[in-house]
Amino acid sequence: MARGSVLSFFYEILRTRNDNSMHMAFGLRTVILTIAASMLAAPLSAQDTPASPLANSKAAAKAGKATYLRLCQYCHGADGKALENIDFEATNLTDPSRYKHGTEAAQIFNSIKNGAGDDMLPFKDKATDEQIWQLVAFILSIGPEERRPQQD
Repeated sequence: MARGSVLSFFYEILRTRNDNSMHMAFGLRTVILTIAASMLAAPLSAQDTPASPLANSKAAAKAGKATYLRLCQYCHGADGKALENIDFEATNLTDPSRYKHGTEAAQIFNSIKNGAGDDMLPFKDKATDEQIWQLVAFILSIGPEERRPQQD
């Protein structure tokens, strides 16, 4: 069921609910609103993320480095190999076998944009989609040779 139709269903229940018990009505409304809010807040999955030609662009990787140094190096290190920290566990971005939320460009994009696990916060409010795709290209460029962007 699509998000819009589920939300419409919940709205109709709330609108037509005519219960004399304020406590019961409040409880039902709270549950319904909580479920509806969680559906709206759910991040898009990687299959909902369209591929971008920027992920395979050397120029995008160069542009992505500046954004990486501004937003990512604190946790992942300037070289992408991750800094050791007792407060959080950052992924070594030079080794895709250590990625916990997927190694494909769209999966990396989704992890940056919407966050990944408890330690990786979402950056959707700090970077545009274009900048995130540039970050993806940069991350691919510091990994294994066969995964590096090839287009000029």
